[in-house]
Amino acid sequence: MSAAHESVVEVFVARFDLDAEAVVPEATFDDLGLDSLSQLELATALKKRLGVAISDEELSEISSVSDIVALVEKKGAAVR
Repeated sequence: MSAAHESVVEVFVARFDLDAEAVVPEATFDDLGLDSLSQLELATALKKRLGVAISDEELSEISSVSDIVALVEKKGAAVR
């Protein structure tokens, strides 16, 4: 598991009170119980935690944990 993936999982767990084992790469927003408002909250949480800004357009094009991790890695987030 990459550092970016671990950081994204931490955001899901902290923001949505999810079990870390549920936040697997193939999990979709639907699998995790995230509606469109939750997705916006996720983008805000990722910006605060990792310093990566995800636009509404980008958010509309992603649907799984692996998509988010790939976008975070592409944007070179400050993974901590």
